[in-house]
Amino acid sequence: TLLQADPPNSLLKKAAAMEKSNPAGPSPLEKEYVLGQHANPKEKEASEQEKAPGPPDAGPLKKKDAEESKSKSCKTATPGDTCYKAVLWAKWIGLIEHPTWYPGLKRATANRMAIQEWLHNNSQGDCHRPCDHETYPIPPSGKGKPSLFCFSVARMGPEMDTMFMQRQMGAGIFACDGHAVYSDTHVNIDGFKTTLIPSTASGVSTDKTAANSQVFMNTWNNLLTTTKWYEYDFIAKVDPDCVFFPARLRGHVHSYVGQNVFFLNCGKYVPATMYGALEVYSKSSLGAYLSAHPRCETSFPFGAWGEDKYMTNCLEMLGCKSVVDFGNFLHDERCWGVDCGNKQAVAFHAFKQVNQWYNCWLLSNHHGF
Repeated sequence: TLLQADPPNSLLKKAAAMEKSNPAGPSPLEKEYVLGQHANPKEKEASEQEKAPGPPDAGPLKKKDAEESKSKSCKTATPGDTCYKAVLWAKWIGLIEHPTWYPGLKRATANRMAIQEWLHNNSQGDCHRPCDHETYPIPPSGKGKPSLFCFSVARMGPEMDTMFMQRQMGAGIFACDGHAVYSDTHVNIDGFKTTLIPSTASGVSTDKTAANSQVFMNTWNNLLTTTKWYEYDFIAKVDPDCVFFPARLRGHVHSYVGQNVFFLNCGKYVPATMYGALEVYSKSSLGAYLSAHPRCETSFPFGAWGEDKYMTNCLEMLGCKSVVDFGNFLHDERCWGVDCGNKQAVAFHAFKQVNQWYNCWLLSNHHGF
């Protein structure tokens, strides 16, 4: 026979009988037991949640509500907003130049999420608490005409640090339509993987610059044997320590789309030359190099030359036209000096430490911080 739950009147009678048989009356636990045996199942579950150990919100339903409320109150910074800029400034300048400003944070271990959390907790940078389990965002690549494919060759250390910074800023080569980072080490730069090449070590050339022709010949061969570079109007090789504004470059090259040209960017010496911090080529000129570069390798002592000198002589021999452009093309410390306050120059060189690079970029950028 199935036992039926007593109606409320029976519960009251049963409680009265217990009180008569026990002059002291039922204990609170006995009352709880009796009422609990006859409680509605939903009421019983709610009662158990109320009595659950821990803080008042420890019940499963209340925990879920608390998590949803927490999720709604968080906001991970997005590229371009004040907090995003504050996070980058703290990571790439503040923690280097003023580490005591950030107690509890260490540059070597603090990622952007942790920095935003710290800024929020200290009411700085107009930052909200970042959302858990989110990937910190990266700015989109720059788009424009003429189209640009830009690449750097980076070694581990300060050069690779600069590539991470550019990636997180959406600046430098990462503001071009297409980009690549070549290295002798596999590195994941916030979701963007380096392309492997042989050793990036170089010696000293006959003119006391880096004898890096072999390194870059390996890089050019790697790039030009693919088809991705041919999808763009111009290709730029940019040193990691070169502060580079791709949008400004477009104004210098737009008149030469479709022509077989490359650009000379320093007129301090005779003859004018192309400084390797920023080398810009039309895709037609690189097509000429791809088809006939063995001629250059047998004609010039590339092993003792810097790559910029080698490429200049090679392309001229192959009939490519050199375009002289000294007007705010490249500000190099070895050619007329550097003025990061210039708001029109395409590039500035050399800034080998990330905080120096970022400070120069901020100074030259029209929008500043």
